[in-house]
Order: sequence, then structure tokens, then C-alpha cells
Amino acid sequence: MDFASRDMFSGLPDPLISHILSFLPTKEAASTSVLSKRWRFLFASVTNLDFKSNGNSPSFMEFVDMLLALQGNAPLNRFSLDLTGYPDPVHVTVWILHALGRGVSDFDLRLSEYPLPHEIFVSKTLVRLKLGEGYDVNFSTGVEDVLLPKLKTLDIDSVAFEEEDVGFERLLSGCPVLEELVLTNIGWENWEFFSVSVTSLKRLTIFLDDFDENPKSVSFDTPNLEYLEYSDNIAREYPKVNFSSLVEAHLGLRVSEDQSADADFSEEDGYFLESDDEEEKEMVGNATNFLLGICNVQILYLSAKTLEVLTFCCEATPVFNNLIKLTFESNSELGWDSLPPLLQNCPKLETLIFKGLVHKSTDGCGNMCLCKPLKNPSCLSTSAVKMLKIILSVNIDDEGMEMEQIMYFLEKMPRLEQLVVYFNISYDPSVFDISKKLQSIPRIASPKCNIQVISPNLSLSCTMPFTLSKKSSAPPNEEYSWFLKALI
Repeated sequence: MDFASRDMFSGLPDPLISHILSFLPTKEAASTSVLSKRWRFLFASVTNLDFKSNGNSPSFMEFVDMLLALQGNAPLNRFSLDLTGYPDPVHVTVWILHALGRGVSDFDLRLSEYPLPHEIFVSKTLVRLKLGEGYDVNFSTGVEDVLLPKLKTLDIDSVAFEEEDVGFERLLSGCPVLEELVLTNIGWENWEFFSVSVTSLKRLTIFLDDFDENPKSVSFDTPNLEYLEYSDNIAREYPKVNFSSLVEAHLGLRVSEDQSADADFSEEDGYFLESDDEEEKEMVGNATNFLLGICNVQILYLSAKTLEVLTFCCEATPVFNNLIKLTFESNSELGWDSLPPLLQNCPKLETLIFKGLVHKSTDGCGNMCLCKPLKNPSCLSTSAVKMLKIILSVNIDDEGMEMEQIMYFLEKMPRLEQLVVYFNISYDPSVFDISKKLQSIPRIASPKCNIQVISPNLSLSCTMPFTLSKKSSAPPNEEYSWFLKALI
């Protein structure tokens, strides 16, 4: 640090310097205490502490002890402890209790196979609590031993509850103002029931990836929930589903391996035995009650396997009267059988987004695509969709199925106002060729549809009848991730 920099910092007020130090990694912030007595006292007032260690190092434990002693009982905002291996439980307990005693509001603990002290679950100051991985939580003494009156965000990852469903229910009942709940790889497949019943909850994320069993019973009573992410095998039953305020849902539901094996296939590898009627399909599970519970949603994202759930595990496709934006993934091993009835049951749908177009050819998706097209694809011709976005992650062959499918959409969707196709071809002449081919379609259902073809280096757009505009600098390479998020 040169003299000018030192002089610049020395002129700043102490509270501002302490605030700046709070954004540095704790080790780096601590190193400033050797600069002068003033900096030593400044570090003592830092309110965010993040400790991380790869093992049971004596020097690390001494470092944490020293820093906590230096800070004394000053108020603490955030305390993060990320330890691998087998740290000394005595030291860890002392650190946790020290942070709680200083009124910490944001607590992040990642410790393997460590018994959590009871004091965490009766804190009057915690606003955010993140636990993971490998904890063993025991609330056997009763619900009165869990009370987190200010907790708004709870994030738990790979935590085991000794009393399973009862212990989890006790934890939630002690969080009266909880607004966000994140559950990752909580192995409840053997619980008698799993229930989220929190009236104050606004955001819920559930992600289970390492289990193939179907949970026995799953219920949701969250009348104020606005945002849902749910990825898991479908439950055997959904006794109660209350999502009356739901606005946006991202579903990654899937059937188990046994359920997938039980699904009947036709001789042509279709999902239906003899016809396209929903009555003819082979049911291997039942997620109907859950899907009916989300039918008031406005924005919906469906994984490819969730489409499979709609095909095999839904008695009848729900009507989504409020849905205005639908996104779904395609998978080369799964069909689009559930898409025709789904689109027909979305009367207000304005934006439809495909993440890929390659899918399995079946008897049931002919109303939607070119696999076995019907003469009157009513799900497209009656669709209210105004904007169609297609995101392709591989190089597109303009003579292949993807291009034919895009042209099919243009020919059959009469209310379409804008088509956006994004793919990762860096060769500009290919982008021009594809754009021209789309413009040359002899019959287009919506003659004033704006067509936009976007690649990493080029953006071309035209309005039918043909008028071409070129934007060679959009979107910039560094804006890829933002741009894709905007598309979805």
C-alpha cells in the first residue's frame, strides 16, 4: 500500500473503515490489525466473521480464539464456520456460544458429524440460520425447546432429524415469522409424513437428488407462499396442498426407477398403448392432488422429467387459468405427450419457452410437433401464446428436426407476435442462413410476427413481411449468463 493510499484511508471515519473491513475475508481483515493500534481497535469492531478450515489445525483454533478474544462482546452481525474433518468439539461449542452471546443475526454453520448445542434453537436474535452438512438434530424433549422468534430464513442441508418427521415439525413450529425455507437432501423418504405448515412462508426450495425412493406422504399448508422450487421423486400421496398465493413455481419432479420401469410402452416406443386419450395411459403414481394445488400459478418452469410425471402420474391435466409464462426442458429420452393437453388448459398463456427441442418420438405428442403430426394441431392453432422463445445449447443443423420444428410453430400459431431463437453458433454466415430460411416460410400463421435470431456474436431480427435489421454487437459475450436468464 503506497503512502497516498494510507493517507486516504487514515482520513476516513472509524465506522466506515470497520464497514469496509466487514466485506473482506476474516484472515485478511485481521491482518490489518498489525498496521497500528488504531487498526487493531478497528478490526475489533468488525461485525462479520467467516472462518474456514480444511482440518483440525491447532494454529487455526488458536487464530479463532485470539480473534474472538480481541473482539470481546461487541455486537456481531454474521458468523460463518465452515470446518471439514473432525474439529475439537469443545472449541467449536465455545465459538458457537460466543457468537450467540454477542447477538448474532446471521449464522452459517457447516460442520460434519457435530452435535449442535441446544442454544442455537432458542436464540432471540437469529434472523438467518444455515445448517449443513451432517448434523444430528434432536428435539426429543418437546416443542417448547425450539423458539426462534425472529428467524426469517432457514437453510438446512443434509441434516438428520433423530425424530424424523416429528422433529422437523417441531423445528418449523418454533419459527413463527419464517419467510424463506431451503431444504437440501433431507432424507425423508422413510418418514411417515413430511409436512411444511408455515403460514408466514413466502419462498420454499426443496431439492433432493440422491434418493430414488418415493416419499410416503407430503403435505403443504403455506397459504402465503409466492415462490416454490420443488425437486424430488413424487410422493405416494399428497393429502393437503395449499398454495393459494403462489405466483412462480419451478418443478423438478420425477418418477422413481421402479415407476419408470412399470410404465407401459407401445410397440413403437410411445407412451400410449393404442390412442392419445388420457384414459388409455398407464398410471404408475399419482401427483394429481399436488398439481391441482399449484393450478393458480402465473409463472411455471417444468423439467423434462416433470413432463413425464404429467404423462404417467396425473389423472387429468389441471386447468391453469392464471398461467402467463411457461418454460420447460426437452430431453432426447422423454416425449412431449403431456404438452398438448397442458397448452390447451392454459387459456391466458402469453410466453412459451423451450429449453431444447430434441425429444423422444411418441404417439402422444403428434398434436404438438412433427413426430406424427395431426392435420389439425388444435393445441397450437388455439394457443394464446404471443411470444415464443427457443434456447438451443448445441449447434443447429438448418436441415434438421430443430429447424423444421421452429418452422412448424410459425405455420401453426396464429397469435404469435415474436419468435426469439438463441443458439451458440459463432459463425455469422450460418446465423444469416438460418434467419433467411425462417423468413422464407411460404405460409406463416401470424404475418406480422417479429423473428429474432441470436448467437454469441450476432443478433438478427425481421418482421413479416420481410424487413431485416442487424445488430452485430448484441449480446456481448460477457453478458451470456444475464441474457439467458432474461430469456427464461
